[in-house]
Amino acid sequence: DIDTGKSKLGFLLTLGCGAASGTLSTLLTFPFDTVRRRMQIQGQHFRPEERVTGINMIRSLLKSDGIKGFYRGITPEVLKVVPMVGTMFTVYEMLKEELMS
Repeated sequence: DIDTGKSKLGFLLTLGCGAASGTLSTLLTFPFDTVRRRMQIQGQHFRPEERVTGINMIRSLLKSDGIKGFYRGITPEVLKVVPMVGTMFTVYEMLKEELMS
C-alpha cells in the first residue's frame, strides 16, 4: 500500500490462500463428516438396537475400507470448497480495503 507502506497479497495470492485454507480444512474435517453422515443414515434405516456408536462406526469403516473410506466422495467437496472459500477470502479483502479507505 502506498499510503501505509504495508505490503498486500494481491488478487491471485489472496484467492490461492483462500483455496488452500478451504482444502486443508476439508481434508481435516471430512472424515468426521463421513462418520456423521453414516450415523445419520443408520438412524433412518436401522432399529435403535441395531445402531452402532461413533467409535464403532469408525472401527467398522477402518476395517472395511481403510483410511480411504473416510475420504470417499471428497473430490466433489473439494471442487465446491476451493472456489467458494477462495472467493470468500478475496471478497473479504477487497471489501475491507474499500471500507478502510
